[in-house]
Amino acid sequence: MKKISIDVEQRMIEDLIPELESGKFYLPSFQRRWIWDEDDIKTLFDSIINSLPIGVIILWKPSIVSPDKTDPFSIPLINVERKESNEMFYVIDGQQRLTSLLLLFNNWKFQRAKEFIECKIPIAYNPSNNKIYKSKTRGFDLFELTKAYWQNDIAILNKLEKEAPRKHQVDMKDKIYRILKYKIPIYKMATNEENEETFADMAEAFIRVNKYGVRIGNLELMLSFLAGSISGDIKKNIYDLYEPCEKEFGIDLHPIIRFAFSNFALRQTQISKVKQFKSNIEIIKKVQKEEKDCIFARSKTAINLSIQFIKNRTGINNSGLLPSQIPILIIASYFYHSKIENIDQLNQETSKKIINWFVLVNFNGFYSSSTDTKIDEDLGVINSNEEFPFELLIENMKKKKAKIKITNSDIRRGLKSNVLRREGRAYLFFLYLLLVKQKSDNWNGRLLSQSPLNEIARHHIYPKDFLENKLDIEDPDEKEIEINNLGNITFIHKDINSEIGEEPPESYMNKYIESAKKHFISSDEALWKYSKYREHLEYRVNEICRVGKVLFKEIYE
Repeated sequence: MKKISIDVEQRMIEDLIPELESGKFYLPSFQRRWIWDEDDIKTLFDSIINSLPIGVIILWKPSIVSPDKTDPFSIPLINVERKESNEMFYVIDGQQRLTSLLLLFNNWKFQRAKEFIECKIPIAYNPSNNKIYKSKTRGFDLFELTKAYWQNDIAILNKLEKEAPRKHQVDMKDKIYRILKYKIPIYKMATNEENEETFADMAEAFIRVNKYGVRIGNLELMLSFLAGSISGDIKKNIYDLYEPCEKEFGIDLHPIIRFAFSNFALRQTQISKVKQFKSNIEIIKKVQKEEKDCIFARSKTAINLSIQFIKNRTGINNSGLLPSQIPILIIASYFYHSKIENIDQLNQETSKKIINWFVLVNFNGFYSSSTDTKIDEDLGVINSNEEFPFELLIENMKKKKAKIKITNSDIRRGLKSNVLRREGRAYLFFLYLLLVKQKSDNWNGRLLSQSPLNEIARHHIYPKDFLENKLDIEDPDEKEIEINNLGNITFIHKDINSEIGEEPPESYMNKYIESAKKHFISSDEALWKYSKYREHLEYRVNEICRVGKVLFKEIYE
């Protein structure tokens, strides 16, 4: 009997929105985080209005219509009163796009679980030049236009009648109907039972239909479902571990489960098999309450210390900046087995070893393949040594034929990568580390290390819209790389990013140059002109290489 069926349909946005607000849609535990900023939202609506593809939405309809029984750590896509229904869907891919649509139809803010999702700067349309902006003053707010032309809001229609020429009103109405009538391809994967084979099939189907090939493995799918096996005291203990870490650092459920269960002497391969996972839950349940409480208490101390260490010693204040969260698990295990209760107990040499290892495995993507085996081998080394075993962990990397150094060539590949895609996250991670180490600010007077991630924008030094108009490159992927490569991106405050808008560097850079110099931007005004764009990229990446080699000389070749 076929375990998985796939249905494909195209839904107009105006039909999709009421469904999204029906309470049937949930975010699984591996897909909970909202990470887009105003630039991403602006780009989405610009694509929709210009009838460009925005990718597909992938949903999973499980056989059991109960989030408590399938994935009790999942959250609703939007908080609404759930209507009675014989179906529910997990959003496997498309959360950022669906959330952006919900923001448009909810005046740029709505509640999800205990969090408010917000687009602080509204997206506007200017009919004078047919452009989309992030702005409260340039053009007309898309939410108000939607309310006027879709919901027939008389007050807003009267306001538009007074403020805009007739031809602009016709144009704005046309643009809203382009959004409403835009068709999004939606893949619905339905399962009539959930087991290891099912999740492997789902993961394979996901990779095949997902345009960009972002890999969601069967382990992530499976652990979301198997979280439903966790109940009673164990569920409460896992929740007590997970919720504060998710709130403070944006950590996912899966590294928490991996870490906590490893402290009950379970191997990762035992955690990632359906039958073994369920039977091991029963084993943990039978552990004496006093011992179980002790293990979870020590686990909580260790995972909190690992987050504190990463925040204090690297300046990374949110897991959204990390290529992988798995290294947190390894650091937490070191704190757990060494019985360290305060990061001040660590001497300078140990701290440096942990940081160097953490940077190396994140930048080189060590845990992106053979994950279970690599974690088990590294935990084995951690658990049998009182000191942080940097050299032995490096030996484990050598055995797997992994890179054990960062080179100039590695960094320079960032010039040929779209660093705003998932596969480019390692470059932004390394850039952010260097900026923090140099005590760079966010161009608004505050240290980058002290700036919350939701206040930071990934700033194009040569603005995206400016380059879109200038670059004569036909291939869209090549053009994206030329705009979004490592040499053209940095981290600054959202308000400053919005204020700069489409201005080229020669127009705005003098105002921010003292801050910009610490972001590897040249003070030579010649490099702020479009004719010198290539030279600007080369200068900046060369500076990143130079400073990286100085700050991480032990792991830099």
